[in-house]
Amino acid sequence: MGGRNYLVAFLVSVPIIISLSSSVLGMQHKQSATIHITNSMPKGSGPMQVRCKSSHTDYGMHLVDEGDGYRCDVRERALYYCMAISGRRVASWHAFQPRRDGNRKAVYWLLKDDGIFLSWDNSSWVRKSMWETE
Repeated sequence: MGGRNYLVAFLVSVPIIISLSSSVLGMQHKQSATIHITNSMPKGSGPMQVRCKSSHTDYGMHLVDEGDGYRCDVRERALYYCMAISGRRVASWHAFQPRRDGNRKAVYWLLKDDGIFLSWDNSSWVRKSMWETE
């Protein structure tokens, strides 16, 4: 009889353990913020290439047309950086910094002819980087 009680207790506890472990694993990949990048280059500039990554996540290269945007999720509290190529211009910047952006749900970047601009409200912008040429 005692062995049967252990078996019942084991069978009841296995789903609970699986549920808890999947919740803990899921928390590691929980989105904490979103990086938004908008191509605001002048008309006729054509699409730009944008790539964002952290030490553990690489979102790959994406083509972003004039006036369009790209976004990616921050999945771990780590430094995310992005790069963009527009014609002969190249830019690289820290798109998400835990100390700077830690409690924010969104970080907005505007890629314009005169630089790379940061906002947390998608309306007030501060230039943070300049384009370089090859």
